[in-house]
Amino acid sequence: MPKRSKEDTEITISKIMDAVIEQLLTMGYDQMSYSTLSQSTGVSRTGISHHFPKKIDFVLKLEGRLFEQLLAHLNISSQLSDFSKSWVDSLESAEFLAILRLMLHHITIFDGAHQFTQQGLNRLSALSVEMYGEQGKKELERLLGLSIIRLSSS
Repeated sequence: MPKRSKEDTEITISKIMDAVIEQLLTMGYDQMSYSTLSQSTGVSRTGISHHFPKKIDFVLKLEGRLFEQLLAHLNISSQLSDFSKSWVDSLESAEFLAILRLMLHHITIFDGAHQFTQQGLNRLSALSVEMYGEQGKKELERLLGLSIIRLSSS
């Protein structure tokens, strides 16, 4: 069998990653599987596991992309009140909740998995302090608590 080109490999990985994002946000981490990804992409389960040996590898590769999708829901302006309002409003968005659920889900998973959550929360915290000072950090903590309550009731 001829060796695949680097370009073909990158196209395959991109196709897998697009399916992973879609399934993480619609089905959730627990329901997504190598089988559902294979059905969605046409790439064999073995082919997928060749690129991503562990399920957590998908999330770790997508950390930056998911963080950007989370930020897209937020109004990061000079006003802390605008940021807070956009966060609360975003709690009505299925995509925003799915990203938060994914982040918080990985707090309790094995050691390597919490890296995703830690990086995302550290980035949010740093952004809040940069934009709004220590009050921003306190407000982010309040909003995360509100989010956990919202997630536990959905």
